[in-house]
Amino acid sequence: MPADKAKRGLAVFAVSIAVVVALVALENLLIASYFPRLERLPEDVSPAYLKREIALIAASPPAVIFLGDSVVWGYRVEPGQTAVSILTRRGCNCRNLALRAGSPPNDYAIVRLLLAAGVRPKAVVLEIDQKSFNASDADYARLLPGIAALATPLFAPADRRLLAPPVESDGIARRSDRALSSLWLLYAMRADIRGTYFPPPEEIPVTHPTADMYMGTYDLTPLTDANLGVHFLTQTVDLLRDAGVPVIAFMTPTNHTLLHDYIDSDAYRANGEFLKNLLERRGVRVVDLDTAFPSDLFFDNAHLRPAGQELLAAKLEPALPAK
Repeated sequence: MPADKAKRGLAVFAVSIAVVVALVALENLLIASYFPRLERLPEDVSPAYLKREIALIAASPPAVIFLGDSVVWGYRVEPGQTAVSILTRRGCNCRNLALRAGSPPNDYAIVRLLLAAGVRPKAVVLEIDQKSFNASDADYARLLPGIAALATPLFAPADRRLLAPPVESDGIARRSDRALSSLWLLYAMRADIRGTYFPPPEEIPVTHPTADMYMGTYDLTPLTDANLGVHFLTQTVDLLRDAGVPVIAFMTPTNHTLLHDYIDSDAYRANGEFLKNLLERRGVRVVDLDTAFPSDLFFDNAHLRPAGQELLAAKLEPALPAK
């Protein structure tokens, strides 16, 4: 009978849907329970992973949170070789929230998310890298997509207008992506999972870097409050101060031997002084490591070899709150 066939078809369809829902629910539970908590944020962090990380931090707040760019994140070194991981093994209750492509706007976004979740650490350590204040830097006015998805609604409209608009897919694809991400954790965390278990091949390191490779990396135009990086750095420090969270800032170690012809100038030093004065006026303790590291501890202009990360940990440890 056609009616009986239709009923059987509907029953099979309903059972199939129930099986799929059950499998997705089980998959979500397994990923939520067993996907590791990484020593540093994934390079292409998803909103789902970041939301999970913020929730874990809120449930058990670390004493010290580190923010910064690829130097603190640990470009070209293993997660366990970063200064933050070294300090953690020495007893610091630290958490590394630096980003592979970090910038002052992204630091501000993460601080907004932490404070909105009720996180009040004993201190926040901010890396201050002069190259991130260069308007020609690709990350100067850009929030990482995974961070933008969570934090942009917390920004004041005037601050949102300062940022480069996100590159978005068409409306149907965007709505489908949001719907799938809200229901299916494997889909939502696909980039984090792929980066953790199937990382891309290691970049071939530059064995003999030359200064010309970094021409234009550091903009020697005098810094002012009109600079977007300065604006968001100020916003970040003021936000933390108002929340009662002490800030420790350090000037990024830089390979002056390599970059001598480009940055050893009055203009570079004046910009460094501008940033230090801005921070110190707001009660920030500044640790100036700009010229403190020998050239053999760098891979390139600023990224530190494992021995350089060891020295960074040793230089920062005295400035951290007592354990």
